Amino acid sequence: MIQKQQFTLTATLLAVFLSPQIYAIEDCGTSVTECKMWQTINTQQKLIQTLTEQLKKVTKLTDKIHVSSDSKLGIGTKNPKAKLEVAGNLIRTIAYATGNGPHDDTDVGQIKSRVLSFNKAKTYTKIRISYTDNLRTLGSNKACRWEIRVDGNSCPNQALIYDYHASSDNPLRSRTVVGYCSGIAAGSHTIGIWVGNTPGYSGSNCYTGWSNSTWVIEAEEVN
Repeated sequence: MIQKQQFTLTATLLAVFLSPQIYAIEDCGTSVTECKMWQTINTQQKLIQTLTEQLKKVTKLTDKIHVSSDSKLGIGTKNPKAKLEVAGNLIRTIAYATGNGPHDDTDVGQIKSRVLSFNKAKTYTKIRISYTDNLRTLGSNKACRWEIRVDGNSCPNQALIYDYHASSDNPLRSRTVVGYCSGIAAGSHTIGIWVGNTPGYSGSNCYTGWSNSTWVIEAEEVN
């Protein structure tokens, strides 16, 4: 008789376990053993439902992401041809600062209106920095040097310096310079522009910006 009761209880519990319905604690019987089994099943059913929902999310994700046999990652494509291939629009996050003027006739020192705040995620990466502005050197046989600095210092492994020499004319042209700054720790940094005389060309007349022309500083973290 005891074996029959146990078999009936086990069959009932198995049916409940396989049921999608969640049973409350109040549903358990008067037996302490039976009540504990109901509680265990209740907990396991909730866990199964949670895992099922997570599996659905993972399935949706893996439908869009594919890794080839040679470790190429494809998003929206099953046959990636590069290390990362995205089918559709890919938005790159690039920090930038921009403005129209003011012009600055500083010959030696920081151009205080040209500043960009940048947060670097990793230490081993580089910062790709581009700078666009109207840069001028005035005079005969004079030369000015513009430098991109991080936190007021030259880039540790390679200074980002750009010289403009004047023979006798007065060129007023927008220019773009680009450089890679390595050796910078992770964290928040300030990128700025400094100007000075090119070594060997003292007394040069330097000019940054003209007639409210547009300037831009961009920074992007790269490997």
